[in-house]
Amino acid sequence: MLPRLAFEPWGNYSLALAASVECLKVEPWTATATTPAALKLGVEASPESACLSFKAATGHFLEAAQQGVEYGVMVNSVGTCRLRYYHRLQQQILRERGFAMHIFNVGYDGVKPPIVRYFDPELGHFLRCCFRARLKVLTVDAIEAAAWRVRAREAVPGATTKAMNEVLKMLDQARTTRQIRAVRRQVPDFFAAVPTNPEPRPLRVALLGEASVLRNRLLNHNIEEILGSLKVEVRNFFLLGEEIKNIFGLGLWGRHSRFSLKRLARPYLKSLVGGHAIDSVGNTIRCAREGYDGLVHLCPAGCMPEISVRPIIRRVSRDLDIPVLECSMDEHTSHVGVVTRVEAFVDVLEQRRKKN
Repeated sequence: MLPRLAFEPWGNYSLALAASVECLKVEPWTATATTPAALKLGVEASPESACLSFKAATGHFLEAAQQGVEYGVMVNSVGTCRLRYYHRLQQQILRERGFAMHIFNVGYDGVKPPIVRYFDPELGHFLRCCFRARLKVLTVDAIEAAAWRVRAREAVPGATTKAMNEVLKMLDQARTTRQIRAVRRQVPDFFAAVPTNPEPRPLRVALLGEASVLRNRLLNHNIEEILGSLKVEVRNFFLLGEEIKNIFGLGLWGRHSRFSLKRLARPYLKSLVGGHAIDSVGNTIRCAREGYDGLVHLCPAGCMPEISVRPIIRRVSRDLDIPVLECSMDEHTSHVGVVTRVEAFVDVLEQRRKKN
């Protein structure tokens, strides 16, 4: 049997990330969202002051360790975000509970990341596998963009989600470059088959904030579908395809590059505060300029970078006249409360559009 490798849920991107570790000759162990049981484990094992993202990832690894998974991999960070220390704390928590699972981090401490150096895959096979995984990431981006657009106009509630799940299942089963490209070509056809209402211009709302909350449906209470059911066209500003470009310094001059976002945010934020804080400020300015009706800022309670820039986002909101709904998430956040706040926010946006 192949050893198993656990990594935290990243929404639909988990399908692509699972493909990226196949070259390591391990079996991926993950899910598209944190389970309630895993979150409970993480909350019980983590320091109370830790953010929700840490508790969710820690619970996911504890759940994996209980099932005998041998390895885990945790994303890393640079700068002032505490994310750079998470894999060490998680390793300590696992050992204190008697689990032997080893946690890798994906940062560099030499020519190769530690996990690649440990499993030492054949270079050609590794590069081909990474290329297929990148194609899957870009296909997920295309699927989600189509779903955001169609869900706000669907005539049958849930039809968009059903179509998205069907094409994601096909993508998960695709194993070759040709098969992945074939799935991507079929994406428009899947969503064109969804019955829609002739709504020419639904409200447009952006989702900004901390990446794991933006991408984990349990942590954000499935806010994309909540907004879509209210006939709102959503744009989630964490796209893994763009993030990969920024990590490797590709597309330096693109609209979503880190350089462009820093330049946009500079009048309000001139220093690095870690995480995706500069992205949140820069994209708030971009949304105001591009005519979005409003935005929702999501962050786990206790997230230092995102909490640090909240006063700045409020200032941008006042200066550029774009409404902002702030949502801090923790293990006590009520789903009904999130739905109620989002519904009230959408009502405000509708009245605002009528008035204008």
